[in-house]
Amino acid sequence: MPIVPVRRSTNIHLASLVLIGLTGGFVTSLIFFTRELVTLWPLYLVPIVIAALTYHIAGAILVSALCSALLSLMFYSIGLDISALPELFVGMAAFTVSGVVIGFQADRSHRHENLLDEASILDPLTGLYKRDHLDKRLTEELRRSERYNLSASIVLVEVVCFDDFKNQFGHYKAEMLLEHLGDVLRIGVRDHDIVARYGMITFAIVLPFARPEAAQAVADRVRKVVADTEFEGDVLEPATRCGVRTALATYPDDACDRDALLVVAEHRLEEASS
Repeated sequence: MPIVPVRRSTNIHLASLVLIGLTGGFVTSLIFFTRELVTLWPLYLVPIVIAALTYHIAGAILVSALCSALLSLMFYSIGLDISALPELFVGMAAFTVSGVVIGFQADRSHRHENLLDEASILDPLTGLYKRDHLDKRLTEELRRSERYNLSASIVLVEVVCFDDFKNQFGHYKAEMLLEHLGDVLRIGVRDHDIVARYGMITFAIVLPFARPEAAQAVADRVRKVVADTEFEGDVLEPATRCGVRTALATYPDDACDRDALLVVAEHRLEEASS
């Protein structure tokens, strides 16, 4: 199985989209059945605010336009005095401006969080190092090994049957499994070893000064510890277990540079999964 890089999934905010539709539909239905347009139309502010927080400026403008259209239809279907129409549209215009302001602030906050996340060397889910930092540290360890004529190894750890676990227990419990697994790996290695999230369901352990036999001992210990660890399931199966497969590569026995060493480790991990 090829290593899949860790990527932030594109979140279409389906729950927020459903909430916008439900609140907008509820306000429209409430106005239609009670025929209290003048007193109830300000409730359209709710879906506008939700859209602004979720989809920022574009969402606020779009939902405001839809609410204005619904407001117009309700106005003519109820048959109110035409003199009240300007007041309603002035109110909707004020709601639109408010939504744009909220959307601007939400977008600004979102960008700031992304910048902080990009600047961090830690994976937000597992708390382990990110792939970029792993590459940097591995390069440093290989240079040190070359300078002092020492060995260095890397062990790749991949979750077995992750898709089956996710299908059975859901996305949230699958993320909890990865988070818990990251803690298990971090606790189970030496202080100067480097543990990172290497792929979507793959972890890496850099072992400075480790010969192949020492790295193999670490890989064996990791598989045993993970096999003995209980992970949270659901009501029907509160505790479940998860297996991992491992593969390793050692400098300079298997390769003499970082990229080649990683290729060897990935190839062996693919062989272990076949």
